[in-house]
Amino acid sequence: MPTLLVLPDNTVLVNFALLNRMDLLAKLIKGNGTWCASVAAECDQSARHPGLESMADAHEVFGEPLRPETPSELTMTQTLRTRLARPGEGHLRHLGEAETLAIMASRSLRGMFVTDDKAVPVVAREQGIQVVTTFDLLRLACRTGMADADTVWSYLQRLRQQRRGTPPAVFDRSSFDKWLSA
Repeated sequence: MPTLLVLPDNTVLVNFALLNRMDLLAKLIKGNGTWCASVAAECDQSARHPGLESMADAHEVFGEPLRPETPSELTMTQTLRTRLARPGEGHLRHLGEAETLAIMASRSLRGMFVTDDKAVPVVAREQGIQVVTTFDLLRLACRTGMADADTVWSYLQRLRQQRRGTPPAVFDRSSFDKWLSA
């Protein structure tokens, strides 16, 4: 059985950098990560911001980025980017997500796309691609003993303070505990 690849979006890389836990992301990926060139470029830009310097470590975690190789992949990337974008968003907005989805779909890569972009899951499902979020990875870290519940709760609080979102229906410690065991 082929290895299940994990491909990130920049949103997830930012979240793990804000938590100062790029090491945890690497442990969760277990050497099965790869990424696309647009996400790698976004990561490099984000790593220049104060507090996100550890994003530079993503190159060690995900390696040499994949690039669209065929006219079909380039066309699919642009089509998906257009679908994901809202009016007025710049031409690079959603490019990483679109490029990742296009490469995964056209190459039939067996893997999951890790993103917190709310527009991606519908488009990804159409391509037969599984999507997970930062919060799914943090729950996995707890379930596998890489982090305890109190630590993951503190991570969620930190992400909430940074306006990075929260898992659905998690408002307090009680709802967090229910989410964690779901």
